[in-house]
Parts: sequence; structure tokens; C-alpha cells
Amino acid sequence: MKLHLVFFLALLALFPNTIFAKEQLSFTKDIKPILDNRCVTCHSCYNSPCQLKLSSFEGLIRGASKEDIYANRLSAVEPSRLFVDAKTEEQWREKEFFSVTKKEENSNESIMLRLLEEKQKNPLNKGDYSPETDELACVKNQKELDDYLKENPHKAMPYGFPALSKKEHRVLTSWLESNSLVDDKKNIISKLEKEQIQKYEEFFNNQKMKYQVTARYIYEHLFLAHLSFDKNSKNFFQLVRSRTKTGEIDIIPTRFPYSKIEEKFYYRIKPITSTIVHKTHMVFTLDDKRLKTYKKLFIDTAWLEKPYMPPFDTKVSANALKTFKQIPAKSRYKFLLDNIHYFIMTYIRGPVCKGQIALNVINDHFWVMFIAPEADVSVKDKNYLDENLKNLSIPNKYGATPDLLETFTIIKNYQQAKIYFENRNKIYSKYYPQGLGLKELWKGNNYSDNKNDSILTIYRHFDSASVHKGALGDIPKTMWVIDFPLIERLYYSLVAGFDVFGSTSHQFLVRKHMDRLRIEGETNFLEFLPKDSRKEYFNSWYKGWLAKRLSFYVPSDREPNIDYKTNNYKEEFTNKLFSYLDIKKDPINFIDKEYIPVKILKEYENKKQIEQTLKTLTLPNNSKFIQYHTDDKTNLAYIRIELENGENLIYTMVINRWHDNVALMFDEDSRLNPKKDRINFIEGFIGSYPNIFVKVKQKDLNEFFHLIYDYQGTSEQKELILKYIVNRANPNFWDEYDWFTNEFKKQDELQFGLFDLNRYYQKAIDNFR
Repeated sequence: MKLHLVFFLALLALFPNTIFAKEQLSFTKDIKPILDNRCVTCHSCYNSPCQLKLSSFEGLIRGASKEDIYANRLSAVEPSRLFVDAKTEEQWREKEFFSVTKKEENSNESIMLRLLEEKQKNPLNKGDYSPETDELACVKNQKELDDYLKENPHKAMPYGFPALSKKEHRVLTSWLESNSLVDDKKNIISKLEKEQIQKYEEFFNNQKMKYQVTARYIYEHLFLAHLSFDKNSKNFFQLVRSRTKTGEIDIIPTRFPYSKIEEKFYYRIKPITSTIVHKTHMVFTLDDKRLKTYKKLFIDTAWLEKPYMPPFDTKVSANALKTFKQIPAKSRYKFLLDNIHYFIMTYIRGPVCKGQIALNVINDHFWVMFIAPEADVSVKDKNYLDENLKNLSIPNKYGATPDLLETFTIIKNYQQAKIYFENRNKIYSKYYPQGLGLKELWKGNNYSDNKNDSILTIYRHFDSASVHKGALGDIPKTMWVIDFPLIERLYYSLVAGFDVFGSTSHQFLVRKHMDRLRIEGETNFLEFLPKDSRKEYFNSWYKGWLAKRLSFYVPSDREPNIDYKTNNYKEEFTNKLFSYLDIKKDPINFIDKEYIPVKILKEYENKKQIEQTLKTLTLPNNSKFIQYHTDDKTNLAYIRIELENGENLIYTMVINRWHDNVALMFDEDSRLNPKKDRINFIEGFIGSYPNIFVKVKQKDLNEFFHLIYDYQGTSEQKELILKYIVNRANPNFWDEYDWFTNEFKKQDELQFGLFDLNRYYQKAIDNFR
């Protein structure tokens, strides 16, 4: 055998992937895992830097844009939703998206390839990194890229994190250097999924008017859902409106789910091919039982009017209370309550990925309860909604670009709210002259695998938030009670009718309207407390002369139908509520009045001892750490406790910021009080945007707990804390990220999605441990 042939065969044996990389590399098997594990963590939603979404092949080919989705603007802009608003690369180029994968003339490198190469040359991370707020250069050609890298040699990709491994870099660059980038994904749908999809598409596309109106109502409520038919397949689907009844799905793009479509369309169920990220992963299970429920609620039930297709005029269709008034309120409310965790999650996570201005309308921690359908007067009294529709309007009816006059209708909106509260108090006095009692609260449903959905916990994490079944944390400052009119307006204002591409005036109107809806939920809760205490509670939530001036409250003159034995009404109500709803107290964060704090131990032998100390650290002023870390980059920490037996405990440290009020849009910092901040420790994972990863060995728990308990910000403590946090400059960062990601997946495969690192603690600290 000739010497050169022997040499070639030896190289082939040693480096098979390198020798034939261009021919053998598969996007699905070789490239997508690298993008998922190292790039999608920042590039997956509207908050993706430069709108570059790397969670799918289509997003990679679409490329990037200089358009800032979250920018203030006088008029709405054209939407740029992947898979929806354009379908081909040429169409995206017409929308001014530019390629990051194509080599430019007189260059052998694409923008993406160059940024990856520069990171290999300059792997050190220095200074601060905040992709969502940094002035990133969304470069569209090599000249702009040259200028950017000249000023920012260490700010290549991955941005602010360690470089790809040599192997990852070699594989990805080899594929990018190939002459053609091809997607080779195959949608493998199980037999069960095919059968369920057929059943549901037949139901949604039944031409009888009752079915058509029902399908429209369900679609407008599920258009964001990640539908699951078979949890063993790990597939998820989306309900869309398509030009085609069978075969390939052809989505018809509309700005809102209730926008009119001029041509014939069909409801179709489309596979989701993008990588699942937690911040947008809102699972909704469909099965035979759910389909039977829909038939019972909507088809087999007599309607209030002969079924007809409601108008698609935005000024009408933006308010479902009016649009679908022909469907009995009881059917609509039960539909929402059957899936209440999903619907509250859509409000809280929202369709926009982030939004500090949108979320500073709520407190950092509160509980939500619900009026039972049989107790809700809007269900009991068929005239109630009709008589109050004028006062139940929402500003979304003005569309994506309200004019100046419409923007100032928020003042009129407050007047409508007062009238509605007065009307509501009158009719509740008619039906409940003895006042509302615990039996008027919803006790959960049999459909849910967890009856704790009768009460939900909301945590706000600055510009993101999360919702959880059960009552997590200690007794919160405020609580909400939601009824049918409130839940529908919340959904259509914050989800179905909210446009992230809309004008600033549109978003202003929605934000200010949310003030009304929040107060409505709080007002409903106060009706369960003695009437003489209500204004005092309400005023304690709205400190400051301007907040009091802008926050209206119209209490009823009824006493609640609850026998109070003490003057601590909120605490007594909570204990009665837990007993009535059969809700367990949070074992770590709920503090009974007889609780005695424990001392930090020298050594920890078991989980019980660890959680006893965590409980003590949740007490007010028992953690000085959060008084020194008060910025918006410190909200969530994922803590891994490595036990000596090889097991690991996972907790999320949630920091609840105290707000004197949440009635104002701007200058939030002036209304914070760090001395009243509280920590919650929740077993498992909370939220989608970790600010820091923490690793603690069992033998170091004494030192770690003392650090949290008595942190003074000294140079020694700042140095010591580096022993535990996983700094973004740590060369082993990706190993730690992978560990937390895999642990989350093991705990809950159905709800699993990749965490977002856009808000990971921004400082790259050089002297990490």
C-alpha cells in the first residue's frame, strides 16, 4: 500500500468528523445541540439580541435585525414573528433582516463565524455584560463588524460567557464553512398524537355555527399554548389558523388572535419545531376527557341566544365579555377555571418575554383565589354582564396605535371603574345580604392533577414573573380574589390584545388599565375582611400622596359572612382559608406566630436541619445579604447543596422586594424599601431567568449560612462569596449550566425548558475560585 494512502487512512481513523465534516455533519444531530446548549440561552425570544433567534434552523437562516422590538415608538411597527410574518429567507430580507451565516464578498467568513472565531482568540470576559440593555452593535456587514470588534475585542460570542469548547467550535465552524446549510429535521409524531390531532381538528372545523363560535373562543384563549397530547413523545403543538384544511399548514398572519381574516381558514394543530425554552413554555394538555368537557360546556349546553359569528371589529372583539355573550357565562368561566394555572401563567409570563414597565404594576409576592362559578353574580344573574358592559371595556379596543385622545381616556376608565364597583356592590348585596363567606370561594377542580390550583402564588422577578400552584411563602402583603369578569379582561388586555410591536401609547394604556384590574382583584379580597378594616389595609398598600390620589377604592357596606375571633384579620382569614381549601402551609417560608428561630449549626447532618435554617433566614431582617444586593439583577439564585452521600438538594432563593406602592409606572426605585425585603427558599426551580448559580458543599453550610445572615459587604466577604457563586467568567461555567439544566429536566420533563441567561449576574469577576 502506498505511503500516502496509509497516511490518509490513519487520519480518517483519528479525525473522521473533521475529514468529511462538510459531507457528514447533520444540523439536527451535530449543530442544533451546540446552538441549544450554548446560544439559545440568550437567543430565543423577542428579547434575543438583534432579534437573532437560534432556537430553530429557520431562525438561524432568517438572521438578525437592527430593529429594537422594545423601543419607544409613536406608531406600531410591522410584526416580525418567526414562522408567521414571513416564510422564506427572501421575505425576511425584504423586512430588513440580514444574514449572519452567509459569507460576504471578498471574505471567507460570515458574521457568525467571525464572532465565534474572535471569542476563541479573546476568551477572557472582562467588565459588565447585559445583552438586553447593552448598546450591542447589530452589525450587518464585515465593515461594521470590524469596527465593533476593534472597540470590543472581548465581546464576541457567546457574549459575556466562556468560549465554546474546541470540539464544539470545530464542529460548528466546519458546518458554517460548508457551501450549503441544510435542515434535516423530521417531525416524528406518535400514533396517539395523530389520532388526537384529527379529533380536535374535526371538532374545531365543524361547520355548524355553535362549533365555529366555540372554536373561535377556544382558539383566542389557546393561541399561545404549547399543546401536549402524549407526554411520552416530548412533542408540543400549536393551534393556528391556516389556509389549508389538510396537508401542509399555511398560517395566516394576523396582529391579534381576534383579527379578521378575509379568506376561508381552518383551525390546524402544528408541531412546534423550535427548541423549548422555559420562559415561553406554557403547557396545555389535550385528551379525550378534555374534548368531552368542551362538548359538555359549549355544544350540549343551551346558549343565551341563537348561535351567530360575532364581528371581528377590533373595537368589539377585543372584549370577550361582549364578543361571546351568547355563550353562557357559566360555561366560559368553568372553561377558564379548569385550566386556571395556564391562564394566570399567560398573564404573568405574558407574550413579550420581558417587561419591567408591564410588571411593576404588581407586587413581588401575592396569592390569588377565585370566586366559585355557582357564587359569581355574573354567572347567577344573566343580566349582570349586559348591564355593565360599558363599564367593563378595555383599552385594547383602540388597537396597536391609539391616538392622543384615546390615550387620555384612562381618566374616563377610572370613572367607569367606580361606577362598576358601585353597581357590583349593589347586586352582591342583593344576592349576599349577609356578605361573602369562604364557601363562595372556588375549591379547585377534579380535572387538575393537583387541587392546589384553588390558590396560586405569583412571584415577580423585576421584569419577569412566575406563577405556582398552592400558597408559597409567608402571608403576603396583598391578595387577590378573581371573578369571571376580571379573569376575561385580564386575559384580553394582557395577552390576546397586547401587541409587543404596538406603539408606546398602546402599551401605556394597557399598563394603566392594569392598575384598575389589580385594584379590582384586591377589592374583591377585602370583601372577605371586616368592613371597618378594609380602608386601613388598602391604604397600607398605597403609601405616598400621589399613589393615594391615583388609587381608587369603593368598598361595600356589607360585613363578610365570616366569624372573626381576633383583630389580626388577614392572618385569621389565611388560617381559615387553608382549612377550607385544604391547602398546606409552605413548610419553609410560612411563619406561624409561635415559631422560634433556630441557630446556625456548626455541622449539618440532614435535609431537615438545612431547611430549619433556611426558614430562619426568611424572617424579616434575618438576611442582611439582600440589603446589600438591592438592584434588579439580584432576584433569583439557584442553589445546589452537595451532600456528602453524593446526593444534591436544589433550592431557589427568591428575593421579594418591598414596594410602598405599585401604582406608578416610573421611578420604581424610590418606592422600594430594602429593609422590608424578604427571602423565600423554594425547593426546586422558580422562574426562567436565573441571576446566579450557587454551589455549596455540606461541610461549608455553616460558613455559607453565616454569609447570608450577616453579610456586611466587606472585602473579605466579597472574596468569600466567590467561593460559592458560579461567576460568568469561570471557564467551567458551561459545565455548571449543563448540570442545573439537566437537573431541571430530570425533575419535570413535561414543564422543562431551557433557562434564559440574558439576566445572569452581569459582572465578569477575574479572581474567581
